[in-house]
Amino acid sequence: MDISDIAMLEAIQKHGSISKASEFLNITQPTLSKRLARLEDKLGTILFIRSRSGLTPTEHTHYIVGKSEIIQTKIKNIERHIKLVNALEAGELHIGVGPIIEQLYFPHVLLQLSDSSTNRLRISIRTEEASELKKLVMDGTLDIAVGPFDQSICSDEYEVYPMVEHPLMIAARPDHPLVQKISEGQPVTKEEWSKQALIAPHRAEYMKGQEMILGGEEASRIDCDNYSVIKEVLKKSDYISLGPSAVFSAEVQEQTLSLIPHPNSLMWNASCLARNENACLPAIKRVRDTFHQYALPTIESA
Repeated sequence: MDISDIAMLEAIQKHGSISKASEFLNITQPTLSKRLARLEDKLGTILFIRSRSGLTPTEHTHYIVGKSEIIQTKIKNIERHIKLVNALEAGELHIGVGPIIEQLYFPHVLLQLSDSSTNRLRISIRTEEASELKKLVMDGTLDIAVGPFDQSICSDEYEVYPMVEHPLMIAARPDHPLVQKISEGQPVTKEEWSKQALIAPHRAEYMKGQEMILGGEEASRIDCDNYSVIKEVLKKSDYISLGPSAVFSAEVQEQTLSLIPHPNSLMWNASCLARNENACLPAIKRVRDTFHQYALPTIESA
């Protein structure tokens, strides 16, 4: 079998007939029928049950098409790797970022990556939570991702480059009861923390083993990866949120939000994530170096 055989089976399974599949594949119906017959003869099995209603895939076909996703992912990764070798000044880069990275650093990084009259590099950006970014790097959809990853997820497939670490802060409106209580020097119990309504990005994998205290089972919780939305909710409600202080710096200066240290002194960190075979390519190194240039100063100045 070759990859074109798999594409043929997928098309026939999807469209349910030779005529529709041949139109989709842009080949003639007799040619497609002969190709299918040859493949069935080669494999020594029937791949589709013929009936008046169309073609129904057999278990063998379901198995082949199901396994083909792994094959196509490998081919996709090979193609992306070859393209990336020459993608420093021309070509296309697919970059994924987490919501905090997007807000704090990406405008600066994007301008730096594209700031050249001779630069013909096309950049595609996607914002997702960490677990989704990792999947997209793995299947070759993204060339590099920057988000709340840490070295615990390093493997034979990934390379992780730590970029920055910063304490997590709790944000709330200045007249929030929790802020008022802390400003008066009153202690806040663990039970009180757990009952606070929480709106925050999806929890990163490296934080899942840490005791968050906030947003317990009795509390209202909204998972939201858009900090513009989060800030507006905070200003108009009793919800609280989490993030490095730099995310909320403008609102703190305007006195529309206040910051409180997390009671467990938790840390937020960000790293670059790339597949091992791509990690040392010039295009990937350029993205990594550019993020590193902006990450530390931006956060330390907050």
